[in-house]
Amino acid sequence: MSTSITNAAATGFLKDVRHPLLALHREILDASRAQHESEFGPVSPGEFLQIVINGSAYRWIAPLSTLIAALDDVLDDAEATSDARIEMALAVSAMFGSKDQKSRNAVFDAQYLPMLQTSPEIAVANGQVVRRVQALASGV
Repeated sequence: MSTSITNAAATGFLKDVRHPLLALHREILDASRAQHESEFGPVSPGEFLQIVINGSAYRWIAPLSTLIAALDDVLDDAEATSDARIEMALAVSAMFGSKDQKSRNAVFDAQYLPMLQTSPEIAVANGQVVRRVQALASGV
C-alpha cells in the first residue's frame, strides 16, 4: 500500500472500518466462547470476559482489541495529528490487508486464520474489513 494517504482519506477510512472491526471482534469472541463452553461448560458473558482478559488462552485476541482501542482514541481525540490518523489507517491495513508475513501479527494470525476457515460469520465479518482496506489501498 502506498503511504501517500491523505488525512481526509485516513479519517474517512477509520470511521468506515470501525464498525466492521467491532463486528469482527464480536464474532471472534462469540466463536471463542462457544469453543470454551464446548470444552468446559457454560459460562456467563461476564465470566467469559474475565477469562479472556485474565487468561493466557485468549491473549492472541489482544492485538485486535488494542487496535480497536487505539482507533477509537485517534478518532475521539480532536487534537490527534494527521500523522496519527494515517499511522492508524496503515496499522489496520497491515493487520488485514498485508500479504507480507513480516507486516502481520503472527500470534494473532496463528489462531485467527484457521477461524476464517471454520466460521462463516467470522469470514463474512473479515470480508467487510478487508473490503474497506482494499478500498483505501486503491484510493476509492
